[in-house]
Amino acid sequence: MEITRKELSCDVLIAGGGIGGLVCAVELKEKRPDLDVLIVEKQVTGFGGKANKGGGVLQYFQLDKITPMDFLQFHVNEIGCYLGDQDLMIKYVEMNHGMLDKMTEWGIKIPKKPDGSYAVMPTGPFTAMISCELDLCLRMRRTAEKLGVRIMDKTAVAELFTDNGKVIGAAAYSILDDGTFYSISAKKVVLATGSQNYRFGSMWSSGRGDGIGAAYRAGAEMRNAEFGNFFQLVRVKSFHEVVFGENFMYNANNEYVTKNFTDKRETDIPSKAVREWYLNMLNGTGPIHLDYGQMGHPMGGGKPGEGRPPMPPRYGDKFRELNNKDGEIDVDMEVCPMLIGEQSCIKVDHGMQTTIEGLYAIGDASYCGSGVCGAVPAPPARNRGSGILNAVFAGILGADDIAERTLEDVPAICPCQLDKCFETIYAPLYREEGVSEKDVIYLIQKAMAPSDYSVYMEEGRMKEAVALVEEAKALLPKLKAKDMHGVLCCHEAENMVLSAEMHYFASKERKESRGWFLREDYPEMDNENWLKWIVIKNEDGQMTMSTEDVPIEKYPIQPAK
Repeated sequence: MEITRKELSCDVLIAGGGIGGLVCAVELKEKRPDLDVLIVEKQVTGFGGKANKGGGVLQYFQLDKITPMDFLQFHVNEIGCYLGDQDLMIKYVEMNHGMLDKMTEWGIKIPKKPDGSYAVMPTGPFTAMISCELDLCLRMRRTAEKLGVRIMDKTAVAELFTDNGKVIGAAAYSILDDGTFYSISAKKVVLATGSQNYRFGSMWSSGRGDGIGAAYRAGAEMRNAEFGNFFQLVRVKSFHEVVFGENFMYNANNEYVTKNFTDKRETDIPSKAVREWYLNMLNGTGPIHLDYGQMGHPMGGGKPGEGRPPMPPRYGDKFRELNNKDGEIDVDMEVCPMLIGEQSCIKVDHGMQTTIEGLYAIGDASYCGSGVCGAVPAPPARNRGSGILNAVFAGILGADDIAERTLEDVPAICPCQLDKCFETIYAPLYREEGVSEKDVIYLIQKAMAPSDYSVYMEEGRMKEAVALVEEAKALLPKLKAKDMHGVLCCHEAENMVLSAEMHYFASKERKESRGWFLREDYPEMDNENWLKWIVIKNEDGQMTMSTEDVPIEKYPIQPAK
């Protein structure tokens, strides 16, 4: 192939055309209509990302019944376990209703009651949810286009260009047959490229760590990389997710095992449910199945002899109805944990700017890196409905921060940088022989998908997982592609190796159990030594690590002495 090179420029480059990138573009154009905003999306803007793949719910805070501080108290103690940025979480809750109003103004259909209030479904003592149509990204694209946002589809942002610690643009390439190489000069760059999901669970597989890899290679700091190991209970035969199934777990002896790890209904699956599945399988009392027909209400009713009086089966009936097929009850409810991933570790400040000046990261690219969620992976982050709204939240914050700044001209991208980047991007296309990206991905999935490797961790088992990661890493210089789609897959495999490497690099260092993070060899939470964030950085090609104390003394909620 003969690759064409093209030069482009813009004021603000947004990599990723999912809900976060679109919100950022629209908010920015409303605040600063004079700015030239360009979205570059490797698939199709309006259809990319995860928001339109099946979530369809928005978190809602009933602020007439609770205060933001009420929710913060709950989240810090039950979910984030003191590792979160409490100031940022309070801001998220306070902006909740305003974000929904903005989304409505931007053309997204959010159901309302006849009196004009939102049609809210209570889901717990502190939160509720609102359903929304899955065309929300497509509606946002139309709004963006009306405001003058430029959009390039089927083009992947691969690398970032910097000059004296400031971002000055990015390299991108067409994934169509022509494979055009683009050098894009930009005064600001926003990474809205999603999380790392390891191409395992189908609904989440669009999160492939593109922005994480690009930011790391450019020298941006990563934070909380060890919280990229989210799992969900799924039905063994279909791999269909079973939401809240952790409340109804029984083993092969028909023993109710949920009580082994919790005494209350959980907001979403805790990692301890994954541990419970693993221990039962290890001890020969598996498999695990769900039997919500026998449970009147989780933690409230049960079978005779369990010490809890039976209750009306209203909660169980709802789940039975959800799992009906053609009116028949499907009784085959064996479940297992499935890797989702959700690594989102690009470190950002409250304006969503990374440690590289002018480079921003929003949504699932930086959810954990912002520190907002604490000791839990990215959305759903044990908070159903927070995924879409977190992307909206971060998109607004990032856009507002950019809008308030003076955008200075940037120097031209160095030709030597362009040539080196060109050679790196297209290398798999020109190798006469090599390995497929599938060979690399298979090894990384072997390292991340077993729950006793990446969730219920232990030093010896992590060494086994790291050996698989190293084996995959050794194959990277041999990756070969047949076409531009293959080139894209090769680079996604590289980012997958990097993400897995960072996960275990940080996990081995955190010698405690906290929130979602579990270590068999360090089972207790250690506030004395580990009330801190782990920061990873690329320094001259070497992965380095440091720690950053959580500024707990300035937060309103603190652990007991």
